[in-house]
Amino acid sequence: MASTLRRIKGSVTVQGETSSNPSDRTFFALAAANKDKFAVGLFGDMMQRIFLDGHPELERLVPDDWARPVKRMNHRSPQRVIALGNVLRAPIDRQSQVARDDSDVGLVRLFVASSSSPDKPALERQVQDRMAEFCNDPNWRDQAGVKALTLEHHMAASRYGFLEMFQALDRDSRLSTGVRTGELAGLRLFTERVAPLVAAAQANNAFAVMAHLRATSPLLKRSAIAERSTTGDPLQTIRAGVDALLGLETESPDATFLTVLQCVAQHGLFEIPAALQPFVADEPKAEIAEPEKTNEEAESKEEQAVAEMSPESLEAWRAFLETPYNQTVHFAEYVSDRGPFGTHQGVKGLEFDRVLVILDDSDARGFLFSYDKLFEAKPLSDTDRKHLAEGTEGGITRTRRLLYVTCTRAKKSLALVAYSEEPDTLAASALRNGWFEAHEIERL
Repeated sequence: MASTLRRIKGSVTVQGETSSNPSDRTFFALAAANKDKFAVGLFGDMMQRIFLDGHPELERLVPDDWARPVKRMNHRSPQRVIALGNVLRAPIDRQSQVARDDSDVGLVRLFVASSSSPDKPALERQVQDRMAEFCNDPNWRDQAGVKALTLEHHMAASRYGFLEMFQALDRDSRLSTGVRTGELAGLRLFTERVAPLVAAAQANNAFAVMAHLRATSPLLKRSAIAERSTTGDPLQTIRAGVDALLGLETESPDATFLTVLQCVAQHGLFEIPAALQPFVADEPKAEIAEPEKTNEEAESKEEQAVAEMSPESLEAWRAFLETPYNQTVHFAEYVSDRGPFGTHQGVKGLEFDRVLVILDDSDARGFLFSYDKLFEAKPLSDTDRKHLAEGTEGGITRTRRLLYVTCTRAKKSLALVAYSEEPDTLAASALRNGWFEAHEIERL
């Protein structure tokens, strides 16, 4: 993460988990040579350095004569979660935190299952039922009351019901980043234009419908209204378009993105992004005025790129359009962090009452982290041993930091579901290393 530099009355602070800017070394040297003129400060929790960019051991660059204040008080988590965090961080920075005097004890549980379990979401619902009993907290049974953390986006997509649309676009590397953030203009047509309109219309909220269309639709541009006002009811075109959209029964799995797109294009409800124009080129469109250009840089960049779109990207969009439109709402909630799922990396700095951490190397599709290795359910490689022996950055340390970040998001209670080819070995290791007590571990 690039550092943030701030200059305030002769002082400079470097804010961030790491710093990859060579000039930061210069700041250290400059401060040392001019101690009576200004000071340099760095703050952050190095246990939360979970990304690969930046200096891997920034704390070692700090001069010996610097003050090193330590944040001992944890105001977020209950006592048991803080204790787990202290055990996890001990081999890395040997620091520990204490809970507030008025904090709750809290509750932590580790559930262990085979990585070959055929229905993992069902097991996770079982875990939430068990946590509701353990904590006497019915909100554990409510999907909206729990933040479930997965290692990869597709794990959340499969559990939250938008896997088909996600996989269709994720297959193309040119689109994969945009689909993970929801920033593709072709996606935003549905998440930011169509979905709010459908929701307002289904709620019979005429005011919300008109407010949304006024802000987003070319049909309500002043010039377009003026042109239609001479030929009758200026709102008739809008009513016809909204009625046609509702007539598609968008909650049904039979309604695809393509049918919605064609309806939007036919009635001119919204501007069609460049990526989707090839799929509606032959559709009849309502006569509307030339829309005003927006200043959304992301969309204009995408439109420029689409001018030379590859056959692979076109095929990815075609596959996406064939998937059910009813996956839109959950997808939009996920990418805007309003849904019950998040990624291990994406929740850094956030906090939730109830946290469910899903540990599953078999579904992770990566090699940078390995919970099986961290829990000693899989042998370490020679490279892993070398990093541990030398105290340098490696996969085990990265995974430990990531686990620390996920666990310490919990404000009330925490459940971990660990899938492994060797579940008994994993459970024994968690007990042997003092991470959990025997009554806190349950085999599914």
